[in-house]
Amino acid sequence: MGSDLVREVPLLKLPVARSGRAAALAAVFVVIAVLDVVRAYVGTALRPWQWAAGLLFAALLWSWLGERGLDRRQRAPWVALALCLIPTYVDHARVLDRGDSTHYYSYLRSLLFDGDLQLANDYELLGWPEASALPNVLPVGAPLMWSPLIVFVHLLRQAARVFGLGAPNGTEPVYQAMVAFATLLYGTAALFLLMDTLRRWVGPWAAFWTTIIAWVGSPLRFYLSVLPGTAHGVEFFAAVLVLRAYLALRDQPDRRHAILAGAACGLVFLTRSQDGLLLLVPAIELARQLARVADRRRVILAGAAMAIAFVAVALPQMAVWQAMFGAPVLIPHKAIHGDQFLHASPELLGTLVSERGGLFASYPAMLLAAVGLIALAIRDPRYVVAIAPVLLGTWYLNASVFDWYHVRRFTGVVPLLAPGLAVVVAPLARVGVAVALIAVAFLRYDVAVDTLRSVPGDPAPVRHVVREMGDGLAADTYAFLEPIAPGIAIKMMAAYTRQGVIGRETVRIDLGRAGSTLRLPVRARSLSEPGTQGGVACRWVRGDEARLFLPVAARAPLVVTISAAPAETAAPLVIEVSWMDTPIGSQPMTPGWSEYGFEVPEGLVRVGTNVVTMSFRRPDGPRREVRRSAAVSSFTVAMR
Repeated sequence: MGSDLVREVPLLKLPVARSGRAAALAAVFVVIAVLDVVRAYVGTALRPWQWAAGLLFAALLWSWLGERGLDRRQRAPWVALALCLIPTYVDHARVLDRGDSTHYYSYLRSLLFDGDLQLANDYELLGWPEASALPNVLPVGAPLMWSPLIVFVHLLRQAARVFGLGAPNGTEPVYQAMVAFATLLYGTAALFLLMDTLRRWVGPWAAFWTTIIAWVGSPLRFYLSVLPGTAHGVEFFAAVLVLRAYLALRDQPDRRHAILAGAACGLVFLTRSQDGLLLLVPAIELARQLARVADRRRVILAGAAMAIAFVAVALPQMAVWQAMFGAPVLIPHKAIHGDQFLHASPELLGTLVSERGGLFASYPAMLLAAVGLIALAIRDPRYVVAIAPVLLGTWYLNASVFDWYHVRRFTGVVPLLAPGLAVVVAPLARVGVAVALIAVAFLRYDVAVDTLRSVPGDPAPVRHVVREMGDGLAADTYAFLEPIAPGIAIKMMAAYTRQGVIGRETVRIDLGRAGSTLRLPVRARSLSEPGTQGGVACRWVRGDEARLFLPVAARAPLVVTISAAPAETAAPLVIEVSWMDTPIGSQPMTPGWSEYGFEVPEGLVRVGTNVVTMSFRRPDGPRREVRRSAAVSSFTVAMR
């Protein structure tokens, strides 16, 4: 996009010079990339090596920046941001989900392997054949931006055929892992660029903490770590380029910077077509110049150049629309949803504060950013005036869509909100511990919302989010303490859940209540929300098997008593219980509510978390898929 968009980044304005440290830094980065791809094949066994590579990279970055003349105070924020990114690099998802990730990648696979946009066979190969029933309405920007790395991997994979590997088909783990890695690279670049940009308004550490909060307190965290196969990480990168291009144009309103601004806006349009609204930001700046300068012809030519650059970069999307829908400009989602896609009565308030997916309810950091823009309007009204129409337009557009609760649609304006957030964070940045705790709180809040909202639109009331934040902190504390001090961890968890200590006393878990015992130390698996069966409060077992995770304080023989009722089926069921994956008994079930007892040998009991599996199956015949198999009202563990 041009050197002007990154001209203020200390890493990029340093004199170019070859050195052993630079070569070592590049070599470790290659190791990180290789480990990331191999992780898709061998699993978590590589985690220690990935952590070691990440820490080594951060150490070499510190040394290399020092070699380039940055003192310790200047280096610290850059290296701190690199360190904060290591957990995401280590544990981000590397498999494309059956959803938007598959839609996006299908473009790239089809072009690379088939040379067309006929996607039916791509969906078939990617394990989602039914998706071909409807046209792919997602934009092509992310696949195009992934393509350099994917093509490089593809060439290596083709070369490997010389050594006996079969021909690839584009669905192998290496391709999917590289899509995720590419998104993470773009997201990383965006965060470093954003941190540098924010130094226009605040100091280095305020810019650092604002960048961290904008990352973990917005949709970006989820789309870099959990769903990197979607476009939002790339969208964020392109939006940061728009912000930088606008500021460059504001400082030097000439034709060259107008072209760069138009190209950046075209790129963000490629990633998410609704983000074409960001073109208004540099356009408003040029309109201001037009009203204030005598040489209006120069400004008009700059505006024309910006428009041409925008269209030139946006052309691939227009070409795809023309090929797939017969029109170069359209609202593609209407091909699926018709006129119902946009509502005449926008959900303006709900889009901001609804527990189903309001921006401020889901990401309170963005509310702080909006408040900060009011303060920034006093210091830098020119900036606020330029972005205000985009923010309002994005709000109105998102509120007009039938599924307005998809809060991810605001990702493209997060970089525009970040300067307002920086104004709020700046006074707090003087107290590092305080702002660090605030950043952790925003991270916990985001993770809690994701836990409660299994699909977009699920309600996540603030009081439930706060409760989930407490549960998450308790679970992490327990996980840290259990390997080194299991007794302390178990006592802490018992105090938090207000439940007795298994192995010391009789403990009855009431499944009909909405208590924290079933969420901690690990969330119970395959249990419904509380309900009733035959007038008894209970939970249903989804499928034919459920798991509980129980902290036990001492090794001793135990007795388990389960109050359960089978679902109404033609064939009788058998309840089978396993402790730490070892069966401890099975019994035929009788209609209605009954208690079933099982003895747990001392040899199976461990101090710490014990896993109990309850299975409800037919005594004969193959295992069958069932919606729900039995209701369970209580689970009691006593000393034998």
